[in-house]
Amino acid sequence: MKRFIFLIILVLILLLFLSIDNTYSFQLDSSKKKSKNKKTKQNPTVKDFEEKSAYHHTDHIEDYHNEDHDKNIFDETIDLNNLNSTLKLWLESNNIGKFMDLHLTKKLHLTIPINFIFIGFGGEGNRGMDISMLQLIEWFQHIEHSLKNFITPIGEDYTTTDQMKTPNTHIEYNFEIQVSKTDPMVNTLVEDAIFWHLRSEASHYFESVSLPGDEKFEKRFYTNPHLLSSLLSSLSNHLELDKNSYTIYILNPNHPSNDGIENTDAIYGYRVGFSNQELKQLYKNSNLKIPNSLNQVHTDSQFAQLLQFDKVFEKKKSAAAEEREEQPIHVNDNLKFRDHSIQSKEWADQMIKEFGDFKINSIQTNPNCQFGSPDTKEDRWICSTSELVYRENASIVARAQEILDRGTRYEQLYVYTAHENPILENPMVDTWISHKRFAFIDLTAGPFEWGPSVGGNGLKTSTTLPKIPSLTQEQEEEVLQEEATHLSPDLETKQKQLNQELLLIETIYNNACIDQNSERTDEEKEMCEELITNINKIKKQLEKDQIKLQRKLQNNNNNNNNNNNNNNLDNEINDEDIEIDLLTGNYKEVFGNQEQDLFISKLGSVLSSSLKHLITQPLPLFRVAYAKRVNFNVFVISDHQDFNARDYFNFNYEHFKYEIEKLRLPTQEFVFNIKSISMSDDKQLALAYYSSLKTVLNPTINDDHEFKSILNYYLDSKDIKNSLLKLFNNFDNNNNNNNNNNNNNNNGGDEEKEDQVKYIPIFLFSISTNNSILIDKTHQAKSLSNMVIAIQTNVFSSNSTFTVNDNQLKYYPINPLSSILSATALNLGGLVGNHISYSEAHGAATSNWHWSVGDSPTSKTTTYPFTHFNEFQRDTIFRNYIASSLERSIGSVNKGVTILNDCKTSIKNFENALSVFPLEETVLKFQTIRSQWNEVASSIRDLDFSKSIKISLEAEKSSRSFFKDCENIQIFFMQSECQSDITQKLPKRTLAIIIICLLINILIISLLKTLYKGKNKLKIN
Repeated sequence: MKRFIFLIILVLILLLFLSIDNTYSFQLDSSKKKSKNKKTKQNPTVKDFEEKSAYHHTDHIEDYHNEDHDKNIFDETIDLNNLNSTLKLWLESNNIGKFMDLHLTKKLHLTIPINFIFIGFGGEGNRGMDISMLQLIEWFQHIEHSLKNFITPIGEDYTTTDQMKTPNTHIEYNFEIQVSKTDPMVNTLVEDAIFWHLRSEASHYFESVSLPGDEKFEKRFYTNPHLLSSLLSSLSNHLELDKNSYTIYILNPNHPSNDGIENTDAIYGYRVGFSNQELKQLYKNSNLKIPNSLNQVHTDSQFAQLLQFDKVFEKKKSAAAEEREEQPIHVNDNLKFRDHSIQSKEWADQMIKEFGDFKINSIQTNPNCQFGSPDTKEDRWICSTSELVYRENASIVARAQEILDRGTRYEQLYVYTAHENPILENPMVDTWISHKRFAFIDLTAGPFEWGPSVGGNGLKTSTTLPKIPSLTQEQEEEVLQEEATHLSPDLETKQKQLNQELLLIETIYNNACIDQNSERTDEEKEMCEELITNINKIKKQLEKDQIKLQRKLQNNNNNNNNNNNNNNLDNEINDEDIEIDLLTGNYKEVFGNQEQDLFISKLGSVLSSSLKHLITQPLPLFRVAYAKRVNFNVFVISDHQDFNARDYFNFNYEHFKYEIEKLRLPTQEFVFNIKSISMSDDKQLALAYYSSLKTVLNPTINDDHEFKSILNYYLDSKDIKNSLLKLFNNFDNNNNNNNNNNNNNNNGGDEEKEDQVKYIPIFLFSISTNNSILIDKTHQAKSLSNMVIAIQTNVFSSNSTFTVNDNQLKYYPINPLSSILSATALNLGGLVGNHISYSEAHGAATSNWHWSVGDSPTSKTTTYPFTHFNEFQRDTIFRNYIASSLERSIGSVNKGVTILNDCKTSIKNFENALSVFPLEETVLKFQTIRSQWNEVASSIRDLDFSKSIKISLEAEKSSRSFFKDCENIQIFFMQSECQSDITQKLPKRTLAIIIICLLINILIISLLKTLYKGKNKLKIN
């Protein structure tokens, strides 16, 4: 029995040793941990690692709010050197992502500065329209201040009408809007620029000759938009708006008609070039004397020699100007009002003095007037009024001869082209996009309308832009009378409104604030407190009004003659009325002018949509990526020798290179190659073309405004693409954009190096035929994910599917230059047309044709093929590079964080996690990436795209490395869990204790057996 008890005691001692060893097993290697900590203390990054992260709540990065990261590795109460507290945090975190304080990024906000400048709205403009500063603030602070960076199904096999859901993005654009008014003298200069340079569409208007058919053109006038752009460019430069912001000018000049717009149906608009009636007079006119230098221009190389193309301007970094002393009036987070009246008056006085000096000097020097052509870059307006009045009021032949003698090269080439070819007019518009970072809307011009002839949406109509309202004297008296009645309601009306307000606020409070279980944010708590305050105020006001109403009833019932006392009592109670901002509209607020309010609200809607179509255009569905070197390989594939495909008016290769060079960053290199291929020498190429040629019956509108169906020929882009890839497979292998998936999914094969080379093959099919041929029924050129396809035929002009001002717009099948430029820009940097957007509600691309203006390649209201990219489009391509890179970077980081959130923490993997993987380096990499995102957002705010692209590429590279680290951690944890489940290895100290205990037991048992004396058993016989 004693032996049995002794053995039990030994087993208990053994179990006690085991329990003690398990309790302190993690302290056995504490010396190793301390030695590691001593080593890491020498690393300067550990100090940053132990500090609380400063990147989780910033102005640019928005994380998901449902993440609970109250206790994490950055908590000040956590001592990383204390293993017990670290273990506790490890177990409470539940996953490694929370332990490392890694957040999932919801949005990255990129700020874009916008200026709305109102000219002619101080009573000096059309119909005396006067909008005060308070009205501008009240109405335009509600303009949409943020927009998602949408992806629209454009390019490849997708169309703009089919419903197709596109991936969501993490990029959101925030607009920093400034609203301003200018001095009345600025409106005077704008009116002069318009009035003194108007030309009639009638060809013989200035010759006092009226021909049959001119009646409908005699009241239609146009002016050169480049002239007004030059004037506004000078104003923007003086106001320092063109350096790091975008500007939209809203013009309200007086109508040029002497009788006023009410008494005439004359209209004016903006057009580059001449009208059709004038162009008909210039075509093959023998009275025009063409200079010899122009007569020698037949090819694109001669065209380039004449214009002497220089390298595209590179934006020089100028010293930052000191900010003006005036402080903006802060209204809310997205709108500010800045008074530019003083600065604009200084500019107007300066311009008037300059015009006066120029007028005096021009009598002797007679310099060349260089306004209104792209090579001047719209820097300034340097033409005197008297000089331009003479030139504009001359006959069309005299005006054209004046341009040939004294105009710029672009103006001379336009007149020469009109003399040699039956070109067509550019339509008149009332909105214009300049070559710089501003556009303007003229509310007095027009009205004009344009859009697709058959089908389509978002048409620009005569009612798209609001018209300036006008009130008669009787209408003004009615407004004043209704306003007086509205400002002094009786007690019953006031009580009824207050009761309605009380019911509305109590309903909102019950729905949003009564639930005690839900946790509210600070904004929700503040809203609930404000609702309680308003409820108490309304109840208190109702009590006062009820007392007043009872006193009135009592006085009326007693028939007392206390009218004076009642009036005094009313005034006393009115003075004590509580100020309440009612949701249903204050009964004391100014009634206002309904027509003016309707005008401003509609104008606000127009400006709000302009942000989406002019500033932040959507991305295409295929991948957009920055490339340090881009090769443009042009293949001119012809089946004839009937005409020169590279004639200066056909496909002008030199002009193509000049415009594409504008889209190059200083860190990029563009290489151009061109090669001519004959189908007669390559039978496979001819077979590929003719097998892709198809026909279709399309509805259209003829010149007599009648619907009819015509047979059209077109190339199927899918068929011709597959055939070209087989013949030119080396470009498909080298192309870095051959992935047609969306640009948000970051696959392992999408890794790119900064010094990559991108190839853009451009296949131009030059066909000799009497029929116009398009690509996919509607395009002269189309961008696919890895190539550009274009078509050229020897048909000079043909009807398009676009209508402007009730006239069918024509295009030039012989010159697909503008379409090729547009398709190449789409392939290069994802530049889509200004009319295209994406509707999240409909899940499809939508159109708004209002901003399809200007002389850019994407404009549908310009027929002259020599188009020019503007700075809006240039910035859009650079911004697309950045947004796409940031999107891939955010996607990689979020996928890595998701992986770590799936890695659960436990005692089994604690020791191995801290000893094997340097988690602090992964956290620092995460913080560095988010810091780079913030830096990119700040640089975009200053429109510093070169710096933004450089940092975004670094962040993208780091995010891929971060994602790999997260994958490695996940693999290690999976292996660690599997090994711990298969074998549970005991610590060496535990094994030593067990062996010692067994030896002691054996020794004791042996000793007991030796010392034990057995008793002799008695024998009983």
